[in-house]
Amino acid sequence: MTTPEPNSSRLIADNSPSINTEQFEEMRDLLEEDFHDLVVTYMADSQARVAQLQQAQADNDNQAGFDVAHTMKGAGLNLGLTRLNALCLQVEDICRHQTIATEAAAELISQVAAEVEQSNQDIQQRLLIK
Repeated sequence: MTTPEPNSSRLIADNSPSINTEQFEEMRDLLEEDFHDLVVTYMADSQARVAQLQQAQADNDNQAGFDVAHTMKGAGLNLGLTRLNALCLQVEDICRHQTIATEAAAELISQVAAEVEQSNQDIQQRLLIK
Protein backbone atom coordinates (compact mmCIF):
# COMPACT_ATOMS: atom_id res chain seq x y z
CA MET A 1 0.00 0.00 0.00
CA THR A 2 1.41 3.40 -0.97
CA THR A 3 1.04 6.60 0.97
CA PRO A 4 -0.99 9.16 -0.95
CA GLU A 5 0.97 12.19 -2.03
CA PRO A 6 -0.16 15.41 -0.39
CA ASN A 7 -2.43 17.66 -2.35
CA SER A 8 0.09 20.18 -3.60
CA SER A 9 -2.49 21.62 -5.97
CA ARG A 10 -3.91 23.60 -3.04
CA LEU A 11 -1.12 26.14 -3.35
CA ILE A 12 -2.13 29.56 -2.14
CA ALA A 13 -2.99 31.79 -5.04
CA ASP A 14 -5.84 33.86 -3.69
CA ASN A 15 -6.17 37.52 -2.96
CA SER A 16 -6.64 37.16 0.78
CA PRO A 17 -4.64 39.61 2.88
CA SER A 18 -1.31 38.34 4.11
CA ILE A 19 -1.99 39.71 7.60
CA ASN A 20 -5.03 39.30 9.82
CA THR A 21 -5.33 42.91 10.97
CA GLU A 22 -7.25 42.13 14.14
CA GLN A 23 -4.71 39.56 15.31
CA PHE A 24 -1.78 41.82 14.39
CA GLU A 25 -3.22 44.75 16.34
CA GLU A 26 -4.09 42.57 19.33
CA MET A 27 -0.47 41.42 19.54
CA ARG A 28 0.72 45.01 19.17
CA ASP A 29 -1.56 46.12 22.01
CA LEU A 30 -0.60 43.18 24.19
CA LEU A 31 3.16 43.59 23.83
CA GLU A 32 3.24 47.39 23.65
CA GLU A 33 6.93 48.45 23.53
CA ASP A 34 8.12 44.86 23.09
CA PHE A 35 6.16 44.52 19.85
CA HIS A 36 8.85 46.29 17.84
CA ASP A 37 11.46 43.80 19.11
CA LEU A 38 9.20 40.88 18.20
CA VAL A 39 8.75 42.22 14.67
CA VAL A 40 12.45 42.92 14.15
CA THR A 41 13.34 39.44 15.39
CA TYR A 42 10.64 37.83 13.26
CA MET A 43 11.74 39.61 10.10
CA ALA A 44 15.39 38.63 10.54
CA ASP A 45 14.53 35.06 11.51
CA SER A 46 12.04 34.61 8.68
CA GLN A 47 14.73 35.21 6.06
CA ALA A 48 17.03 32.69 7.74
CA ARG A 49 14.18 30.16 8.00
CA VAL A 50 13.48 30.41 4.28
CA ALA A 51 17.13 29.58 3.60
CA GLN A 52 16.90 26.64 6.03
CA LEU A 53 13.75 25.40 4.30
CA GLN A 54 15.42 25.62 0.89
CA GLN A 55 18.42 23.72 2.27
CA ALA A 56 16.17 21.01 3.73
CA GLN A 57 14.58 20.65 0.29
CA ALA A 58 17.98 20.43 -1.41
CA ASP A 59 19.12 17.84 1.16
CA ASN A 60 15.87 15.84 0.93
CA ASP A 61 15.59 16.29 4.71
CA ASN A 62 11.90 15.99 5.48
CA GLN A 63 12.36 16.23 9.25
CA ALA A 64 14.33 19.48 9.00
CA GLY A 65 11.77 20.83 6.53
CA PHE A 66 8.91 19.97 8.86
CA ASP A 67 10.67 21.54 11.85
CA VAL A 68 11.43 24.77 9.99
CA ALA A 69 7.90 25.03 8.56
CA HIS A 70 6.44 24.39 12.01
CA THR A 71 8.60 27.12 13.56
CA MET A 72 7.69 29.56 10.79
CA LYS A 73 4.02 28.77 11.21
CA GLY A 74 4.13 29.46 14.95
CA ALA A 75 6.05 32.70 14.58
CA GLY A 76 3.74 33.85 11.80
CA LEU A 77 0.63 33.03 13.79
CA ASN A 78 1.79 35.42 16.51
CA LEU A 79 1.62 38.22 13.95
CA GLY A 80 -1.54 37.07 12.17
CA LEU A 81 0.24 36.00 8.97
CA THR A 82 -2.60 33.91 7.60
CA ARG A 83 -1.28 33.15 4.11
CA LEU A 84 2.14 32.18 5.45
CA ASN A 85 0.46 29.93 7.99
CA ALA A 86 -1.50 28.16 5.25
CA LEU A 87 1.64 27.65 3.17
CA CYS A 88 3.61 26.32 6.13
CA LEU A 89 0.83 23.85 6.89
CA GLN A 90 1.22 22.57 3.34
CA VAL A 91 4.99 22.24 3.76
CA GLU A 92 4.41 20.25 6.95
CA ASP A 93 2.04 17.99 5.02
CA ILE A 94 4.59 17.45 2.25
CA CYS A 95 7.24 16.60 4.82
CA ARG A 96 4.93 14.17 6.62
CA HIS A 97 4.57 12.37 3.30
CA GLN A 98 8.36 12.37 2.81
CA THR A 99 8.12 14.31 -0.46
CA ILE A 100 10.18 17.46 0.18
CA ALA A 101 12.46 16.68 -2.78
CA THR A 102 9.64 16.90 -5.36
CA GLU A 103 8.97 19.70 -7.84
CA ALA A 104 5.69 20.41 -6.05
CA ALA A 105 7.63 20.97 -2.83
CA ALA A 106 10.09 23.26 -4.59
CA GLU A 107 7.20 25.31 -5.98
CA LEU A 108 5.58 25.49 -2.56
CA ILE A 109 8.83 26.56 -0.89
CA SER A 110 9.17 29.29 -3.53
CA GLN A 111 5.71 30.47 -2.57
CA VAL A 112 6.74 30.48 1.10
CA ALA A 113 9.77 32.62 0.24
CA ALA A 114 7.61 35.05 -1.74
CA GLU A 115 5.04 35.22 1.04
CA VAL A 116 7.73 35.95 3.63
CA GLU A 117 8.90 38.86 1.47
CA GLN A 118 5.35 40.13 1.01
CA SER A 119 4.40 39.79 4.66
CA ASN A 120 7.60 41.54 5.77
CA GLN A 121 6.76 44.44 3.45
CA ASP A 122 3.20 44.51 4.78
CA ILE A 123 4.45 44.54 8.37
CA GLN A 124 6.82 47.40 7.64
CA GLN A 125 3.99 49.34 6.01
CA ARG A 126 1.70 48.77 9.00
CA LEU A 127 4.37 49.97 11.39
CA LEU A 128 4.74 53.19 9.39
CA ILE A 129 1.00 53.83 9.38
CA LYS A 130 0.40 53.65 13.12
